[in-house]
Amino acid sequence: MGMQDSGWRVKGMYNEACAAEGHCPFYFGRDKEGGCQYFMVLRIQEGTANDIDLSGITVIYCGVITYSTYEDLLRHGEEVGIYISDHATQQQREVLEPLVRSGMGTILLQRIFGIRYVKIDIQDKGDTFHVKMPFGEMKQMLTKGLDGTPVRLENQLVPSLTNVKVCHSPFWKYADHGRSFDYTNRCATRADFTAQG
Repeated sequence: MGMQDSGWRVKGMYNEACAAEGHCPFYFGRDKEGGCQYFMVLRIQEGTANDIDLSGITVIYCGVITYSTYEDLLRHGEEVGIYISDHATQQQREVLEPLVRSGMGTILLQRIFGIRYVKIDIQDKGDTFHVKMPFGEMKQMLTKGLDGTPVRLENQLVPSLTNVKVCHSPFWKYADHGRSFDYTNRCATRADFTAQG
């Protein structure tokens, strides 16, 4: 079943951490020496693909950007492992696999290491977000300004994201498909996301 049958649209929450210590330069169209790695969580709160309800599904992209320049990232893409909630039904899986491959989380997929259905545990306590799955874990906390409200990113370059808030990740780690990352004190992002096709 192809995504062109009746289209797809999803919206929900986006939580991401990467290897950058300051906020990720790729959000601003800048280069990053040595490329980057990231742990991206998309929690679908509402959405359908080919009229199949996808609400309640979580998708995690653990990615490797091997290019140092923003231009090369746009031209050549990135490599990812993809992880989907294991409670997805067979009907949901039939539409999810082409959807996640087509770039629900990113339009820049170059190579997919694999897709796994796994148990994903999430604790979201407002200011703090913590996710665990068999191949990785990530925690992030909102960064607050002097007035006590979240620091926000305005006019950044990822069109699917709105209400983008700056976070701090005390740690995130990932190990699968021959890749192993273990970071402390890195940048993170929380946002609303909407994507369709």
